[in-house]
Amino acid sequence: MIEGLYRFRYWLLSLLLILGVALWPGVRAAVQVDNSLEAWFLQNDPALRAYHDFQQRFGNDEVVIVVVHDDKTLLTPASFQRFRALSRELEALPSVAAVIGPGNALVPARAGLTGSAGPQPLLPPAARPEQVRRTLAAHPMLQEQLFSPDLRTARFVVVLRRLPGFDERRGAILDEVTRTVYRHVPREQAYLGGVGIIFAGLNALSQHDFGLFLGLGYALMFGVFLLLYRNGWLLVYVLGIVGGATYLTLGVYGLLGYRLNLMTVLLPVVLILLGIMDAMHVINERNLLADPGAAPGLPPRTSALQALRHTFSPCLATMLTTVAGFLALVTSPMAILRNFGLFAALGIALCLVLTFVLGTIILPLTTPAPRATRSTSRGLARFYTYLLARRGRFTAISAALTVLAVAGMFLIKADTYTLGYFPQNHPVVQDHRRMEATWGPYLPLELLVEPRPGHQLHDAAVVQAAARFADSVRGLPGVGRVFGFHSLYQAGLETQFPGRGRRALGSQSLLNAVDRQLAADYPQLAAEFIHRGSGTGRITVSGKMLSARQLTAKTDTLLRLAARTLGPVARVRPAGYQPMYARITEYVTTSQTQSLLLSIVTVFGLVWLYVRSLRLALLTVLPNLFPVLVLLGLMGWCGIRLDTATASIAAIVLGLCVDDTVHYIHHYREARRSMAPGAARLATITHVGPTIVLTSLVLFVGYAVMGLGSLKTVQLFGVLTAASIAAALFGEIVIFPLVLARFDRE
Repeated sequence: MIEGLYRFRYWLLSLLLILGVALWPGVRAAVQVDNSLEAWFLQNDPALRAYHDFQQRFGNDEVVIVVVHDDKTLLTPASFQRFRALSRELEALPSVAAVIGPGNALVPARAGLTGSAGPQPLLPPAARPEQVRRTLAAHPMLQEQLFSPDLRTARFVVVLRRLPGFDERRGAILDEVTRTVYRHVPREQAYLGGVGIIFAGLNALSQHDFGLFLGLGYALMFGVFLLLYRNGWLLVYVLGIVGGATYLTLGVYGLLGYRLNLMTVLLPVVLILLGIMDAMHVINERNLLADPGAAPGLPPRTSALQALRHTFSPCLATMLTTVAGFLALVTSPMAILRNFGLFAALGIALCLVLTFVLGTIILPLTTPAPRATRSTSRGLARFYTYLLARRGRFTAISAALTVLAVAGMFLIKADTYTLGYFPQNHPVVQDHRRMEATWGPYLPLELLVEPRPGHQLHDAAVVQAAARFADSVRGLPGVGRVFGFHSLYQAGLETQFPGRGRRALGSQSLLNAVDRQLAADYPQLAAEFIHRGSGTGRITVSGKMLSARQLTAKTDTLLRLAARTLGPVARVRPAGYQPMYARITEYVTTSQTQSLLLSIVTVFGLVWLYVRSLRLALLTVLPNLFPVLVLLGLMGWCGIRLDTATASIAAIVLGLCVDDTVHYIHHYREARRSMAPGAARLATITHVGPTIVLTSLVLFVGYAVMGLGSLKTVQLFGVLTAASIAAALFGEIVIFPLVLARFDRE
């Protein structure tokens, strides 16, 4: 096999280069970021279908909420002029469908129901502060939606169009809206918020932070690697494996129509973890063969090909087991995790191909430098003697750490709080706090109201029930303003019957008149809350920014209140983006549990097939599970929640452990054919141990530096991965030898 690769090495390299050129359009397409819901959820997911149905009825539910605050008052001619200009310029943007705010608000005339007068602007060019104050006092529902009670804060709701490629263009669209706002309102008086603002801020920060610290981590890894081996060709070898596998994987990924997202941006992380491990196994095998005490006088070509020959079988086995572990993510109900598992598996297979193709080209050009390998091997021999002399103490430490990890594992909670990922001084967080302090809870939770058979949306029974529901919701903690289709009817009646609009909701004839007026005079506003085609309505509940678990609990409370008030006349269900956000926690928990269990079973089965010994395969379970338990235990004890940022680490850690374990058990099995158990363990730990220690050192340094990131997702990924690497090292050089000594005796 290796001789064949060596003979056709340049043909294979040429083929890979041609493939690389052909995949360049895919690479260029793949590096575009796409964190749309279609990237997260499967196309047949009922929640995604319901979300698209809601958008078809009421348009894009992604809005930008602009809050303008003045410490004195906003009722000044200068503010009025500023609001009118801001509304006009925002409405002129191609990406904006509508603007709801004081700058373009219309006030219904008293004679509106009879049709003798049309709506008038709230802020006409000659508007005077006292006049506007009286108008707002006469229309309390209008004031509630546009101004705070003290009239020092105003709110604009910018409704965005659902344009083709909206998710890819979100950042540019929001930048355009932000620049427009700041042209008319000073930065210190204008605060922007909404799901899109938070999402775009997280995307921008994660791309910058992850790219910066991953690049710094890579630089440190390769710097340590160069210090250890002091050979530029070996660095080229490792870079070729990792870079080539990443490039080819992204090329296929992009050609199939996928774009990088919050999960697949981790593909380079996975590939450098496993690519560098296989490369270092080959390098250290070659260094051991070049040790004068082992095989004196081997020429570079012979030692290189022999090292590749010795490591091919365990590297192939580790590739298969690791690929199987990542393919377990294909069972996830989330598209984002399925694609991550599938393309990580492809990249790992490419790492194996490049390890041996590039190995036949580059390794014969290098001179073995066994210094680092030899010194590490001797140190491990001394450590192994020390370990056996204190077997009971190390067994107790291992057992205590395992128990502690298991106990912490039960403390883990699955949840996602997107705003918590930001640094506390980030503009998105600062604007969010100022908005809640000056305006109150502002993030929308949408509810869809579907009248039961025999009822229409503007029936008195339905409108009155919706008003009672809104009253009961306002009493909940963390809930701000509530506005819906019923509010439009009540506002129309308040115009004709000041102070008695609520009682007038019981008159069907008056409601019919208001319904006609809304369709004639306020078609755009009415379309935001009333869908004529399906006869359904919309109620928007403004609330605090919640975690996914808290949002689920809040939604359940709202649905219980809806069942008591609206239940007899209408069906109410959550709609819009927020239910999708809440669904992520359920999916993450399911994916983590199912994929991890399937990975463990699959990996164990493949190890059993490889070593052809049930006893040896069973002995690999504990050292492989130990770092996973430590990871989950650390998350539990430190209060780190299981979410999209941490759900994939367990699968990565399992792949890391299996790689070392298969090499360990392969050499141990070979040594046992001619040695007693004790001698075989010593020979194994001094043979594969240097690679395990040196790769752990390189990888630990590279990922620990990510803990310095400002984005919490980057911090958690770096710290937890580094801790898992340390735990995997402990499992391989402490727990595994102890297990073998206990169950494979002399």
